Amino acid sequence: MLKYTTYQSIYNNEVSAVTGSSSWRPVERLRGLQMMFERRLLMKLVLAIMIMVAGGTGMVRVFAGSAHDEVPMEKVVVSKGDTLWEIAREYKPEGMDTRAYIQIIKKVNHLKSAGIEAGDVLSLPIY
Repeated sequence: MLKYTTYQSIYNNEVSAVTGSSSWRPVERLRGLQMMFERRLLMKLVLAIMIMVAGGTGMVRVFAGSAHDEVPMEKVVVSKGDTLWEIAREYKPEGMDTRAYIQIIKKVNHLKSAGIEAGDVLSLPIY
């Protein structure tokens, strides 16, 4: 194996152009890595702040319902022998399908089925 060589690296000029010196020192390399991580951290912080500002200023409210969407409700107490069909036929708007109004009643009152019992209080939307 050769102990001494005349080999000259082709990368020496590039290293000296980047670092300003003729050798690449580990300390300078560490500083370069630190700067790169600081830039990444800064970009992450800026992005996080932008997200918090956007969320805090109400930009998220675009998908929320407004107060104008509220429909007036009427409370009805279920009597013995009443069915959801009969109640829906009595209180539904004219021209509306009874089945559609039953679905709305079930959704508003969080009912899983059409089964109701005497004494139940139902909220019926008034259109």
